[in-house]
Amino acid sequence: MSPRATTATRLVALLAVLALALAACGGGSGGGDDTAADGTSSETTGDGGGDSSLAEMFPDGVVRIGIANEVPYGYEGEDGEPTGEAPELAKAILAELGINEVEATVVEFGSLIPGLLADQYDMIAAGMFINPERAEQVLFSDPDYCADTSFAVAEGNPKGIETFESFLESDAILGVLGGAVEETYAIETGIPDGQISRFGDTPSLVDALTAGRIDAFALTGPTVQAQVAELDGFEATEGFIPVINGEEQLGCGAFAFPPDNQEFRDIFNEKLHEFQEAGRVLEIIEQFGFSQAAVDAAAELTVDDLVGGGDG
Repeated sequence: MSPRATTATRLVALLAVLALALAACGGGSGGGDDTAADGTSSETTGDGGGDSSLAEMFPDGVVRIGIANEVPYGYEGEDGEPTGEAPELAKAILAELGINEVEATVVEFGSLIPGLLADQYDMIAAGMFINPERAEQVLFSDPDYCADTSFAVAEGNPKGIETFESFLESDAILGVLGGAVEETYAIETGIPDGQISRFGDTPSLVDALTAGRIDAFALTGPTVQAQVAELDGFEATEGFIPVINGEEQLGCGAFAFPPDNQEFRDIFNEKLHEFQEAGRVLEIIEQFGFSQAAVDAAAELTVDDLVGGGDG
């Protein structure tokens, strides 16, 4: 395994390259389905071998994943099958671990962790950012991508929105996903609650923006790029790394597992590292708008780097 850097400085440098790469690569793949539905399944294409411990853990060869209908991370495709950066990478890894089928449950983003803890699914495959608060509730894999933050705004950016601090200088209304890190960033920046509008999923954010009920919504750069690519009269602001209480918020996503199933997390994590070293992660997620820089930044880090130690 290649050495993994443990300094924020290294990641910040890589994310600077990432911001340029995201601007060049655009929006990724497809649009999400406005209707959330449970029980979506997708067969994997493994070789039938796989890890014996995982086979014992899931004797029926099925792993249940939670997704939040967010393009490009995890959503239902036009064929009703789970797709996106995280489900496709999860399916490829699980296939090599002997899991022949993945069943997806679509929930609101803020319900992903509660659903995992309630045993509604076995893992979260939604591109969820690693942060200390979440790491107290779930076990994260090491990150598989890193991304900056961006806003979707009206063409020409009439409100001059560039960072979360921009909302302190105007009456602009910001849309966020309830329970997402962008909501936390908004609150910690000091944006008045009356200027923050919360939604359950990305399609609802898009509807509110196009209807003029909000002036902008904040999500990761890849998500914003994917959404505005499908809209007329809207654009993505330049990506940036939020600074909260003087500290840069390093945005890297991963898979989440129940706190009482470290064995599953560790087996999955080991295979993820193999994929990273072989260059296979980019091969799988590039179709969704992710760049080499996004993958390289993640490969330099562990979950401990992003939560300040502990078991993740």
